[in-house]
Amino acid sequence: MSGQREGGEQRWVPPGMESALSTPELIQEITSQVGLLAKKQIELAKAELRADLKAEASTATKLGIGALAGLLALNMLMVTAALGLAVVMPAWMAALVVTGVLLVATTVIALIGWKGRVRAPLKRTRATLKEDAQWAKERMA
Repeated sequence: MSGQREGGEQRWVPPGMESALSTPELIQEITSQVGLLAKKQIELAKAELRADLKAEASTATKLGIGALAGLLALNMLMVTAALGLAVVMPAWMAALVVTGVLLVATTVIALIGWKGRVRAPLKRTRATLKEDAQWAKERMA
């Protein structure tokens, strides 16, 4: 439904009948539609940005946990080296196994966090803008 100003009132123009409008009315209709489109695009961008930021916060949390686990593994590796040097016994082997398990866990957590990152921010907004630009080109041609 299109609204046109005529003496200060809205006028309904059936779809496909825009060509019956005068040039000023058509320009006013296009301007009105572009304004509405811009407003909707901004709303979409805000909503999408909120979702992307939430996903990035989750990714950052997982990467932080992975970094902490990495520090713990490094600490355990140092303890293992100290045990291995201080006493030549199988106890250091047990500590080395624990260190290996921590390193594997660290790697898995970091990879899971890395996979969760946003790879194409504002994907829907960009696609919609591209469609809108194409629509506007077709309307102006």
